[in-house]
Amino acid sequence: MSPTQSQTTTTGTRVPHPRLPRRSASRQLAEKVHAPRVSPTECAVIRRVGRGLVPQITDEILRQVAAYSRHPTQRRRDLITKAVASAVELYADVVENIPSDPEAVSAMYFAMGRGEALAERSLDGFRAAVDVATHRAAEAIRHEAEGLVPDDVRGTLCGSLLAYMGTLLDDVARGYAAGVRDREADPGWIRRRLVRGLAGAADAEVIGDLGARVGWQLPKAVVVCSVDTVIPLDSAERPVELPGGCVWDTAGRRALVVTDPADVDAVSAVMRGWPRTGPVFVTVPVPLADVPAAIRWTERARDLVESGVIPADPVVRCADHHVALLLNADPTLSRWEASEALAPLEAFKDEHRRAVLRTLRLWLLTGANASALAAELGIHEHTVRNHKLRLRAAFGSRLQDPEFVTLLLFALGAGESPAADWVELERCG
Repeated sequence: MSPTQSQTTTTGTRVPHPRLPRRSASRQLAEKVHAPRVSPTECAVIRRVGRGLVPQITDEILRQVAAYSRHPTQRRRDLITKAVASAVELYADVVENIPSDPEAVSAMYFAMGRGEALAERSLDGFRAAVDVATHRAAEAIRHEAEGLVPDDVRGTLCGSLLAYMGTLLDDVARGYAAGVRDREADPGWIRRRLVRGLAGAADAEVIGDLGARVGWQLPKAVVVCSVDTVIPLDSAERPVELPGGCVWDTAGRRALVVTDPADVDAVSAVMRGWPRTGPVFVTVPVPLADVPAAIRWTERARDLVESGVIPADPVVRCADHHVALLLNADPTLSRWEASEALAPLEAFKDEHRRAVLRTLRLWLLTGANASALAAELGIHEHTVRNHKLRLRAAFGSRLQDPEFVTLLLFALGAGESPAADWVELERCG
């Protein structure tokens, strides 16, 4: 590291070295990039050519960096234009031997690199843009300064310009490295990466390591909570405060919280108080491996709220809208719902379970009495009465709940059911 450059701690704090006089700093840069000495007249040509390239170089950076091109803003253009123009003026000052402030430009490019790291973007597009811009600038000096600057000086200028742009890219790379260190030491970034890893079904070892780094003991089951906020909460003045049994990602306008089921009421209460544009969506408990599916359930519930199928309550619990979600469900939810509905039948011995299932399905479909069911099933009426008695004991009052009955019929009539690993289902009728 040059004695004119600053160091950055892992917390992002700039720790400057004692500044050298401007002339000394400029001389060091001139020696580093092998800048030729030119006359004021020749330098005026170089400045004119460089200033004319500023808009082109800015456009190239905005085009090459994917995140910039997807979300162009005037503020971003202004910042990049300032950085490019400052670099042009510094180089012209150096070749003209005018005292200047290389540290200010170095700090600007350092900050750009650090910002890219904190935004979790690659430097590939930025490097490609600078490479194209550098060669374009060299070509402009060769052609536009022809006849105004001696040939040997123009050749030296082009080589020097390449070296100069290399020093700027070095500043960007140092800033990027500092940004990576800062973000990886930031608990908020680790939590975001953990939630995104869960959402993307990342390797269990990676999830375990990230959880350990923020002190999150991986629970056997979790609940996913989701809400759309007015602004990303990470940019709000007040920090997000949630119970210790959860992790969250509030960097975007769709906030996700993954919580221990024991904390779900406290979490949903906090989320209700956030500046939001819709309900808080809460799933049923799921294993960590099923977090991607749980997120899809919240998205489906959100769609159903927007279409008026589900009421827009402040907190929408997926457990309260099983049937609506099932009718618009994915296979993972269907398997889970069927397993939950049929769980009471686990109490039946294997040899009796098939017969009881046939009785249950036909009973729910027809509402027939024991005599009619016995005739349809081809079994004794006493057997049917015994089945119904045991089914009432297993399911309790839920057999009087129309929504649960619908759910149960779905599970019984699903053909290849998630319950097939412990019971053989047989269609009736």
